[in-house]
Amino acid sequence: MMERDRRKRLGQFFTSTALGRLLGALGDAPRSGSIIDPMAGRGDLLTACKELGCSPSTFAAIEIDPIAHSKCRAEHTKTTCLLGSAFDPTVLARLPKREWDLVIGNPPYVRYQSMASGGDGVEVPNAVEVRNGLLSSLEGMSALDHEDKRLFKLLVSNYSGFADMAVPSWILCASLVAVGGRLALVVPESWLSREYASVVNYILLRWFRIEHIVEDEHAVWFADAQVKTLLLVAQRVERRDSAYEWGDTCFVRSRISGLAAGACGPIIHLYPKQIAPERSFINDCEQVLKTGLSKQSALCTMKAERIGGMAALNASSAKGQKWLPLMGEPSSNATLTLQLPPRLAEWMPAGNTRSMVPLEELGVTVNQGLRTGANRFFYATEIKSTGTHTVVFPDGLPSMGPVSIPSVCLHPVIRKQSDLPVGFRIERKIISGRVLQLNRIALPEDIALNGALVKEAYGPMPEGLASFVRKAAQVDFGKDGQRKRIWELTAVAPNVRKGDSKKGVPPRFWYMLPDFAPRHRPDVIMPRINGTGPKAMLVADKGILIDANFVTFNVAKHTGVDAYALLAVLNSTWCKVALECSASVMGGGALKVEAAHLRKLPIPAFTLSEWGKLSEMGKVLSEKATGLERIDRLFANALTGKTVVGDSLAALNRLASEAQIRRDGHRARPMTATLELEYQ
Repeated sequence: MMERDRRKRLGQFFTSTALGRLLGALGDAPRSGSIIDPMAGRGDLLTACKELGCSPSTFAAIEIDPIAHSKCRAEHTKTTCLLGSAFDPTVLARLPKREWDLVIGNPPYVRYQSMASGGDGVEVPNAVEVRNGLLSSLEGMSALDHEDKRLFKLLVSNYSGFADMAVPSWILCASLVAVGGRLALVVPESWLSREYASVVNYILLRWFRIEHIVEDEHAVWFADAQVKTLLLVAQRVERRDSAYEWGDTCFVRSRISGLAAGACGPIIHLYPKQIAPERSFINDCEQVLKTGLSKQSALCTMKAERIGGMAALNASSAKGQKWLPLMGEPSSNATLTLQLPPRLAEWMPAGNTRSMVPLEELGVTVNQGLRTGANRFFYATEIKSTGTHTVVFPDGLPSMGPVSIPSVCLHPVIRKQSDLPVGFRIERKIISGRVLQLNRIALPEDIALNGALVKEAYGPMPEGLASFVRKAAQVDFGKDGQRKRIWELTAVAPNVRKGDSKKGVPPRFWYMLPDFAPRHRPDVIMPRINGTGPKAMLVADKGILIDANFVTFNVAKHTGVDAYALLAVLNSTWCKVALECSASVMGGGALKVEAAHLRKLPIPAFTLSEWGKLSEMGKVLSEKATGLERIDRLFANALTGKTVVGDSLAALNRLASEAQIRRDGHRARPMTATLELEYQ
């Protein structure tokens, strides 16, 4: 357990050598004169390159974990294996060179909140140290010219502070690739859709030519990561004038079924009689790129796709990012049209003239629900109410039993999907979940200790409730053997404020949630994790709060779009297919939908009359749970220009069904045997 937790903190999801051989082959490792893995772990990817017959003049690895480093060094005795952080300029200075023919890696996926935490003897740099180290290191990167370095520094200085460690890791790897060399990385599927990762995509589009994207269709490559991953291979080119002008240049996108995997690799059943299946895979990719003809079987799909499509997606996700105006992009590239997901683009009939607009430009605000930071304390289930007081059972503190709380301190809340009713409408009368808001009362001892300002601001907490709060303060809310009081939790600590007597601002205490925002009381919601197709629901009563397990939608007034129309749109098959194409698939096959996906959701530019019809349909859907086919028919009619749309509807529904089948395929045979042994 301790080892697994340690690896999770360090973002260690080691790549098997079997998967590494495919990545190395795609990256042309056998013909590379120099190869480096800057976050090498045990050195599995370097081992994979050697198994392909590589004999470069220079091999190098960097690893921050002493345990993994010792294994890497033992395996690669003739390789430069450095112990330390790849973001430390003094470590990079010890490398035999600063530009490489192949930079191969599986960057660590460490959330920004977790950086520099832990007591296991590994000093992981925090987010500020990573950024500063990367800025300092860029000056010595000989693969970048003076202008490259200037632009890279702007990107590093301005990427989102919410980015996990993978983002600066990708930037570091990109800066080490020699012109003509290749970047070969294992990346999570979310790199295509996360807004904070748009900076990485921009670098790929301006300094690289994407050659291969290989998808793990059923999330079997990393059984312990619980996310879908991709192999990305791109060749370094001289800096382009623009990231967004690619013409008809294509790359090959491959989707590999979990059924193709076996103990000897992810494609072993694709080429069961081949001694070198990786070479056969590359030959097929080259043929697809040369002819433009797709190659499809039950185990693998290969297709040539335009890099321009990737560029359009990046232009959409990078919009509003503070680094984009600093890149000197031609103004003509600032308004690239919204790109449809490939499957919807294929469905779209020729001659369609409807433009697409992202959902966020329709007056719809997309966010996430309420985070309490300690649901075990702040959430409860109502047992009975007497009007002035309500008896509730705390969600996560069962030993305390039922508690009587003033009803004014409790608000109805949808906590999780099991709270949702059948249908498409949420009403207050069916909700038993409650959230505790104590912003107007305080513990008597807190009032006594903090003077007249507190006495004026807060009333005394009733004794029964006060006893519950005091007991909760003694509970261990820690995890992984680390004892923590509730006010020490990362998301609860900001509740505590000292106050300012001069400004008349009273202090706040740990049991006081911040004021609720409009996003916590939305018009429409959608679960973030969807086992079946994504489903939106109308929140009929504005007083209902929504937990962060849901994406929340608030509709601006006087835009022509109301909550009913939005409900209809979000439950259309069109939107379901779009989300299946853009959202992330988790290891268990569930679809993870984030606000970022939904803000950029392509919506046809409906007329006011059509929006009115959608509103009527949404109202029927919310009240009677019927009319989904009418909604789909309106979409198909608007996009095909036809009144009879049976064939188009059938094709759209097939896309949705195929997407569901692909996700259900997570039960396909995983890469077991030797690969599972390596994960343990």
